[in-house]
Amino acid sequence: MFDFIFKTLLFALTIAFLGSWGMIKQQRKKQELVSKLYRNVESIIIKELQNKKELSIMEIEEIVKGTKASLFWSKDKIKVIDSKLVCRKLLKNMVAKGLITEQMRKNKKYFILK
Repeated sequence: MFDFIFKTLLFALTIAFLGSWGMIKQQRKKQELVSKLYRNVESIIIKELQNKKELSIMEIEEIVKGTKASLFWSKDKIKVIDSKLVCRKLLKNMVAKGLITEQMRKNKKYFILK
């Protein structure tokens, strides 16, 4: 009798934990999608900078446009439509992290990999 009650309580706790974990993941899905998109865009920019040594903002915006991200456990996807908004924020973060440097030449900003 005691064994049955113990197993039933354990089963109920497991279901409650999995349900709450799923609800938390669902609430944070948008944040995870955006952060994954920024990681994807950052890696694309770094790969292009390794190949071309320097890129202007307009070149980076063209490279980034259309980049997608998705989570393996969700059918939702996110895609870069307005690359200017994404690039401004991401390039500032990359300069602050020390991944790239910013140079001005002929009234144009160029970004170089450190």
